[in-house]
Amino acid sequence: MRQLRRYLGIMNDPYMLYRSGIKLVFLLTCIIVFHTSTSAQINPGIKFGVSTPDINPKDFVVRDGQGVDYYHIFVEKAYYGIHGGAFVQIQMGGFFIQPEVLYNSTRVSYRIDSLFASRVFTDSYKNIDFPLMLGLKSGAVRLGGGPVGHLFFDNDSGFNDYEGFDAVVEDLTWGWQAGLGLDFWKLHIDLRYEGNFSKVGDNITFFGEEFDFATDNNRIIASLGFSF
Repeated sequence: MRQLRRYLGIMNDPYMLYRSGIKLVFLLTCIIVFHTSTSAQINPGIKFGVSTPDINPKDFVVRDGQGVDYYHIFVEKAYYGIHGGAFVQIQMGGFFIQPEVLYNSTRVSYRIDSLFASRVFTDSYKNIDFPLMLGLKSGAVRLGGGPVGHLFFDNDSGFNDYEGFDAVVEDLTWGWQAGLGLDFWKLHIDLRYEGNFSKVGDNITFFGEEFDFATDNNRIIASLGFSF
């Protein structure tokens, strides 16, 4: 009965279900690689690129314990991000697996209107990303998708200057990527769309209340890679 209750709890929690699915994907990937390592074509390499946010943020109002409007907060601008790191492309016939480890840096400008002043500042966010792409390859063309984990690394926040603010950051968040790739000898080009289960600004807490900008933290990613 205990195992059944645990199983039903996972089935009713989309986040836990997704994490269980990721574990299954990694397990199946390890099994496939182990059984095909003698015949697989393995190409390690490095890659770098840029990303542009695909978001539609909404503003929100922060009120104190007495219900008085304290701050009105907006996303002023979301900038292009940069990333770079390493990958290994494992090809087995018309199927490929590509795990990656990437350093990712993004910036967002916010505007805060308070009772006395209006101010614009820029926050930076740094993560270590772990995409795992799986899919089909025919000639130079790859079509794939898979999960991606974001391990929080660092954040330089202007919100720290404001009364009542507290940063509540999840160390690990999850998303997915899907897209098209082209391989020309040792040159690799990728264009992907990334969807995330986290919201823009979901690390913002004022006076004990959590806020966000009511939009998923999605982005479009382009990268260029070179294999050895």
